[in-house]
Amino acid sequence: MKLSILGSGSWGSALAVHFGRNGFSVIQWCREPEISEEINKKRENSVFLEGVTYPESVRATNSPQEAIGEADVVLSVIPTQFTADFWKKHEELLRGKPLICASKGIDVKSLKTLSQIYFQIFGACENYFVLSGPTFAKEIASGLPAAAVIAGIEEEKTLQLVKALNTKTFRFYASGDVLGVELGGALKNVIAIATGIADGMGLGNNARAALITRGLHEIRRLGKAMGAKEETFYGLSGVGDLVLTCTGNLSRNRQFGLSIGRGEGKVDEKYVVEGVYTVKAVHQLSRKLKVEMPISEAVYKVIYEGRKPVEVMEELLSRPVKEENC
Repeated sequence: MKLSILGSGSWGSALAVHFGRNGFSVIQWCREPEISEEINKKRENSVFLEGVTYPESVRATNSPQEAIGEADVVLSVIPTQFTADFWKKHEELLRGKPLICASKGIDVKSLKTLSQIYFQIFGACENYFVLSGPTFAKEIASGLPAAAVIAGIEEEKTLQLVKALNTKTFRFYASGDVLGVELGGALKNVIAIATGIADGMGLGNNARAALITRGLHEIRRLGKAMGAKEETFYGLSGVGDLVLTCTGNLSRNRQFGLSIGRGEGKVDEKYVVEGVYTVKAVHQLSRKLKVEMPISEAVYKVIYEGRKPVEVMEELLSRPVKEENC
């Protein structure tokens, strides 16, 4: 099987290395010509995946036509906020090919998930799939064991992809809930920022556990309001990814939250993580759909309104009491 991987960030590069090591012929599209040149000549992406050697079965290019043209399956790992433009620009190349989206986030301009954007461009989703789950790029590239979900609307096609892509160290499970799987992957970043802020403030393990648990309630509520299946959020792409991202120090969203909680400079001076965009999208979606999301709203106040974390935390703790499952 020939795989095309669109994107040269840490996650796209980790997937290229993993599948290249496991018998696939991989061509990776890199936006920056210097990165594709380094991969081909030095067998390394020192910018996004330093210290990891690329197998010879992976070839890099900065030509979308070359990357997509002969591929049997395309994995799109382009940052969410740039995905729509790329898909629109290269619609003819992508049309008819199975496309697995491994990006996590919500388009902040349209408030659409990537499956909704795909449908808007291509008019159908029978060739669209989403890959999500508790996975750190560095560990996948190192060959450590992991599991994730591939979701698609057609069961047989989804199972075929799961069987074809499954390897000894990276196990896939099939799902029919495309929206739920991609929402789980996007929304957990907001809660990861929240737990990072709490940990940066030194609030302890109890507070972290409470934020993760109540954060899962928020994710489930918004997901249900948008049409996803509730049970999806209790699987790998929901609670699995949530726990990993909120507790693992390889999480960029958690690290972003930690830096805010420690008071290390202003938010707008830091590197931007995907969760920052998702915070804004969730703020608008929750209001539009009338879904109560106090933790997500607290993160929004810190990032976009410049509120002090200690003040927002006090507001969270002083909210009226209620039953747990509400």
